[in-house]
Amino acid sequence: MQFRLKWLIVITIALVAVVVGEFILDLRAPRSALRQMHAITTTLSVRTADYNAFEAAMEKKYGPKAASILDLHSSRMTTRIDGKLVEDRPAPTWFSDARGFFLVGTEGHASTFPFAIDPAKPPEFGQQGGLGVGFLKTRWGNRLPAKYLDFDDREVVTDTCVTVSSSDFGWPGQLLFIRSGAFCVQFWKGSSPGSMLIGVVVTEGDPWMRPFTRRLCRWLTSKALGRIAATDREVPPDYAACVLVDRPDRPAVSEKLQSYVYEVRRDATLATMN
Repeated sequence: MQFRLKWLIVITIALVAVVVGEFILDLRAPRSALRQMHAITTTLSVRTADYNAFEAAMEKKYGPKAASILDLHSSRMTTRIDGKLVEDRPAPTWFSDARGFFLVGTEGHASTFPFAIDPAKPPEFGQQGGLGVGFLKTRWGNRLPAKYLDFDDREVVTDTCVTVSSSDFGWPGQLLFIRSGAFCVQFWKGSSPGSMLIGVVVTEGDPWMRPFTRRLCRWLTSKALGRIAATDREVPPDYAACVLVDRPDRPAVSEKLQSYVYEVRRDATLATMN
């Protein structure tokens, strides 16, 4: 009996190790020698209907003297009566877009890929500039070497975009609860020119999805590469990135999303970067 129990424990541990290695650590994924650096922020929107409902509720509760306001900077709704604060609540917010940059390559030979993607309304084909160098300088100028910000917005061009939904991935996709998703090819025409497929996928994955985001992102990106290839692109992009917003309703960016960057090899294999 003890012998069987020991074997059962060994088999269980082995199965857990396989699951962790395959679906959490993604150990079988190829590794790239290239390096990358990135910074990402998000934009949230507040729906007018939510604020109107709050304002009506406060007037019903406190009477006509209730003065309610929505502070867009702090995303808070407050109500005062004769200047005295009586209610202070966080405003319900909705994920709008992810924006930032990816810097990919080797020391001294890197490509810059600014992006701003609303997965529900991806950029139009041929759009120039994307996020814009002005935004990069204002937001991350102290983090990004000046030489990588010395470019014209016309050197960044959006090529093909594809949208994704749960139905695109068969029955496994139904488990992902995708709100919206889009992958876009960005061309960098400055020094060290190249192309990058950048995807932003918003899901209802809080709290269970976070441990599996590494594997899920590689799977989603691989599927998106196939969709892009079907649009008659001659060669796959040089690089790819997946921004998986698995906790869209959380406040901090680090709590809200995970991102992974890949080298795309000529056979469309994704090799993970640092």
